[in-house]
Amino acid sequence: MNLSKNVLKAMIVIAVSAYVGSTTASAEDDSTRASQPPAPPAGWTDGYVMANGIRIHYWRTGGNKPVLLMAHGSSDNGLCWTNLAKELVDNYDIILPDARGHGLSDPPRRSDSADAQAEDLAGLIRALKLKKPILMGHSMGSSSVAWFAAKYPNIPGAVILEDPRLIPRPSSNPRSSSNASIAAAQERRRAQILARNNMTYEALVAQCLKNNPQWGRSECEYWAPSKRLHHPDTAFVSRSGRPPMSELFPKITAPTLILKADAQGEVRKQNEEVTRLLKNGRIIHVEGARHNVRRDQKERLLKALKAFLGEL
Repeated sequence: MNLSKNVLKAMIVIAVSAYVGSTTASAEDDSTRASQPPAPPAGWTDGYVMANGIRIHYWRTGGNKPVLLMAHGSSDNGLCWTNLAKELVDNYDIILPDARGHGLSDPPRRSDSADAQAEDLAGLIRALKLKKPILMGHSMGSSSVAWFAAKYPNIPGAVILEDPRLIPRPSSNPRSSSNASIAAAQERRRAQILARNNMTYEALVAQCLKNNPQWGRSECEYWAPSKRLHHPDTAFVSRSGRPPMSELFPKITAPTLILKADAQGEVRKQNEEVTRLLKNGRIIHVEGARHNVRRDQKERLLKALKAFLGEL
C-alpha cells in the first residue's frame, strides 16, 4: 500500500511537471508569435521586376490558374491581402505587388507623374507576361486599377474595386494651397509616417486592435508590419492630376464590380449614378462595412466577390 502511494505521488509529480512545462512552452510560443510578424503562407513565393523605372516587389501564390492581381491601399503592402487571398487561392494564381513606396518596392520620387502607380501595374503585367489578369484594388489601389483599366481596356479580364472614391473630394480653398502650406503639410505627413516606422510591431498590433476590433487579430498582424515599411517620401505623392472615376468609368470595358462601404441617402445615390457610367459594371454597398470593406465585413464581401467571379 505504501509503495502504491509513493508510486501515485511520483506519477502526480511527473504529470504536474509535464503540464507546467507544456504550458510554459505554450506561453513562450505565444509570446514569440506575438512579437514577430506572421510568415507568408507555405508555398507562396516572392520576386522583383524592373517596371516603369523602379524595382517592384511582389508575392505570388502560383499554379496554372487564372491570374488575380491585387493592388493594396495606402500604407499597406501586398501581404495585407493575405487573409482574403487564402479564400481564393484554390482557384487563382494570386499576385500581390507592393506599390512604390510600400513594402519592399522602391520609394516614389518627387518627379513621379500622376499616373505612376497605374503605369507600375502596366509594367508589372508586361514583365510577368500576364494574360487577361483580373485586377482588384483597395482605396489607393482601386484608383490605380481603375486608371489602368481605362488606359488599357483590352488587358484586364475583369476589374474589382474595394471602396474606391466615386465622388470627388470637395475643392480645397485656394488660399490654403500655397506652395508653402503644401510643403508644410507634406513634411507633417512625412514625420507621421516616420514615427509609425519606428513603432514596435507589438505596439502597432495593439493600436490596430484598439482602433479596429472588428478586424480580428490576424488582420492586424499583417497590417502592422506594413506600417514599418511605408516610406515617408510617399507624403510627396499628390492627388492632383488624377482623373475622377466619372471620367475613367466610360473607358473601362471589362466586367467591373464595386464593393463599396455602406452608405445611405444622397451618398448612396451618387455612388450608384457614377457606377452607371460603366459599360458592364455594378455596385454593392456592403452592409456594416467601412472603408476597409474586406476587413470589416469579410464574409459579406466574399459572398459578393465569389458570385461575381463565378460569372466570368
